[in-house]
Amino acid sequence: MMTRTVALLLSGAVSVAFSLAAFAEPAPAPAPAAAAPASDDNSIAEIVVTAEKRNESLETVPVAISAYTSKTRDLIGIDTIQDMTNFTPGLAYSTSLDRAFIRGVGRETNNLSTNPGVATYADGVYNSSVVAASGDELFEDRIEVLRGPQGTLYGRNAIAGTINSISKRPTNDWTAEVRAKWGNFGTYDVEGKVSGPISDTMRFSFGGYRNTQENGYYRNVLNGQSESSNLGRGNFFYWEAQFEWDITPDVEFWTKVFQLGYDDSYRVPANTIGSYDYSAYPNASLSPGAAFGAAGTVFGANPLLPTGFLPNAPQCATNPANTNVNLYCNDTGNTAKLSRTYSVTPQLTWHTPWAADLKYLGAYTSYYYSLVGDYDNTGIESYVYPVLPTRPTEAACGGFQCPPLTVFPQAYSVYVETKKYFSNEINITSHSDSSLQWIFGLFQYNERNFQTPGDVYEPNQPQLATPFNINVSGLAAPNPTNAIYTQQQEMHNNSYAAFAQTDWTFLPTWKLTTGLRYTYDILTGSEQWRELCFGLPSCLALPVVNSPPGTAPGQIVTGPSILGVATPVNDISLSNPAIANCFNGVGCLYPGVKGIPNLQANGLWNRNLGANWHAPTGTLGLEWDPDPNTLGYLKYSRGYKSGGFNASTISVNPESQAEHIDAIELGGKEVFNKSLQINGALFYYNYKDLQIPLTLEGIGGGPNISSIVNLPTVHSYGAELETIWQPWTNMQFIVDYSYLSATIKGQNGSCTTAQPASSCYQNVVSGQFENTNGDTVPESPRNKLAANANYTWHFVPGALNYSVSYVWKDMTHDSIFAEQYYVAPSYSQVDMRLSWNDSADRFTIFGYIKNLQNKLGYDGVGATAVLLAAPGTRACGFNGVQPYYCDQQLGLTPPRTYGVEVQYRLK
Repeated sequence: MMTRTVALLLSGAVSVAFSLAAFAEPAPAPAPAAAAPASDDNSIAEIVVTAEKRNESLETVPVAISAYTSKTRDLIGIDTIQDMTNFTPGLAYSTSLDRAFIRGVGRETNNLSTNPGVATYADGVYNSSVVAASGDELFEDRIEVLRGPQGTLYGRNAIAGTINSISKRPTNDWTAEVRAKWGNFGTYDVEGKVSGPISDTMRFSFGGYRNTQENGYYRNVLNGQSESSNLGRGNFFYWEAQFEWDITPDVEFWTKVFQLGYDDSYRVPANTIGSYDYSAYPNASLSPGAAFGAAGTVFGANPLLPTGFLPNAPQCATNPANTNVNLYCNDTGNTAKLSRTYSVTPQLTWHTPWAADLKYLGAYTSYYYSLVGDYDNTGIESYVYPVLPTRPTEAACGGFQCPPLTVFPQAYSVYVETKKYFSNEINITSHSDSSLQWIFGLFQYNERNFQTPGDVYEPNQPQLATPFNINVSGLAAPNPTNAIYTQQQEMHNNSYAAFAQTDWTFLPTWKLTTGLRYTYDILTGSEQWRELCFGLPSCLALPVVNSPPGTAPGQIVTGPSILGVATPVNDISLSNPAIANCFNGVGCLYPGVKGIPNLQANGLWNRNLGANWHAPTGTLGLEWDPDPNTLGYLKYSRGYKSGGFNASTISVNPESQAEHIDAIELGGKEVFNKSLQINGALFYYNYKDLQIPLTLEGIGGGPNISSIVNLPTVHSYGAELETIWQPWTNMQFIVDYSYLSATIKGQNGSCTTAQPASSCYQNVVSGQFENTNGDTVPESPRNKLAANANYTWHFVPGALNYSVSYVWKDMTHDSIFAEQYYVAPSYSQVDMRLSWNDSADRFTIFGYIKNLQNKLGYDGVGATAVLLAAPGTRACGFNGVQPYYCDQQLGLTPPRTYGVEVQYRLK
């Protein structure tokens, strides 16, 4: 560690020294404009990128980078970030959870007290959401994906890489464009934009869209309604305004204001396959399970099982997804809403007389996001829980046998996320013709957020409104919302950084790059938590009785089976070890915890958190340019992602440590005869302290909780290839491929207990401890391939282009455990597009088909233990000779979609 730090400090010292020396050089003429595409019809068009915060040809940048212009996206059909993922080597994305990964590095949780590993930037400023990387082609000029740690110029959470979206700027001449799209699933989109001059020195643009999808990909057999995966069925809107002003010949101002919102019928996950859990108290349940109401229907008449359920919908007694993955049965609709989203981005540039540009970049963003989901995942709204027939009279019911309890198991979860954040950056960049180029700057980021990662409500169960204390000796704080599980956090994040990078051409064909960044992160805030229990045997200290066939183990004697309608709800929050240890002498002042938890009047326990992390990062690289068409580079990069908290559940040891990567990359870029472009990279990562959310059994049998652990070491290596070949006029082939091996390194041998310092953890589905040494880290497909071929026919009235794409993705692990139920299968997809563009470039018409063969595609998979599965259910595995069961939560890509888009331009 000391050696790496010294190396980075020396690199930074060289950068600063070179930068200071450069100030003494005279100012040359302004830098030339970016080169225009080659005039040869079969030559590959040049793409100008800002990967290193200056305009450069993609082929001259010593970074593994994929860039997509708006024209390329239209031509191939790269509309969403999932489409971009298909064509970008090393990039993975989970649509259902809105998470991005590059070369197996990212963020495996949506907990806002941790940070993403892929930094997303919009117009040069940091954005904490992947949404920033999926802008519409009408408004985005290009999107750049930089792979590998970008620890100098994009330091904040760029340990995996960055995704940059760059807006189309206002034009000097008046232009306007409107677009309309019609497609299956009731899709119709309308968008438009106008741009032009206000005066000789001022320009503006204004535009927006309104997109609608009336029908979802998945149908509810209970009521016929439909839902989709993320950003599918629903209404979506966006508008933006830009203003650009040449204040003086040397000073430029630009600003952008936008608003985004939607109301989306969003299934998370897309669907669940496997048996319902027919036990009285399923895994991760604090109250009688919904599917228990159908147990008598599935297992046959039994006095221990309910005799029926409401609504009377036999088709919902078993999981319909087992026969058709596009079907489900829910009594609560799944909805996602994004509202109150506003953002403003001001930028000011001064072309100084000292051959350098001084630039200010600022941004402020706020939004409110909510997601409501069917927590019980069934269509069962009520049933009668039978009282044990041989049970003697109970004092709880006046000496008589208690009447049976009517259970209202309809439960829904609520995820809420609100954010307000702003950032400021000042950098100064050289643009002389000297052999030494440099950039250095300062960065600041401030974020305040509030999050409920998953409150659970049972609105129709009256007992939840007036809970008792943990030992049922008196009343606890009232619960007017009928929340059986509450978790929330309110955090404040500050980050500061200084950076410098130099590029020294010490020989005509050799360049040395040195860079250093120092980052200081601070995270403070509080978390609140409460857990209630409704009749679970462990909550009422009831005896465990062996269970006959057709019932779950240990669930004969329960609160409802002996107390019936008198079954109490009790607040079991005090059984949380992180709280109980404060009062039993064990102690609870874990790292990052600021004071002991305190009970608030509303029944929520509150605990304060706070910590800081800091690290130097940087790069040291050597570049070889023997001719204008050849680039070779070798570089070392140091990446860093701040630590965080497992906040909102008041857990033991909530703080997670910072991540670090030492990366070595060997890359090359070559253009042959302007018609064949080959870019490739080989890389090796030594990845330390990867933050992984490990699912643990909930307190008192309640909802599973996520404990963030640091995996000590992950070794990754891989190869990436991007090619474009235009063998003759109008014909183009694109082939992108990536290979990735990302494995956990730990101890050898078997495990009997959790050993976080090595590689032993408990798989909550099997209940067994497993050694993860040699297992693949999540979101790291071993192989990924994308290919496109397109041909253009030219006629007098215009041009016709036919494009066909093929994508294949290898199986993908979604857990550190190697069992097949945590592995998303491999899949392939074929897309086709036909476009007509008139000779005056006034209008374009597209016809498209995506997922031509209507194949199932997977972008995520999870699993949950099932205590009592339906007869004939296939076991997920065996503990010795004893089978265990689970269901699988699938994240699915869209089925076959098709439609027509029309674009019309005035200019």
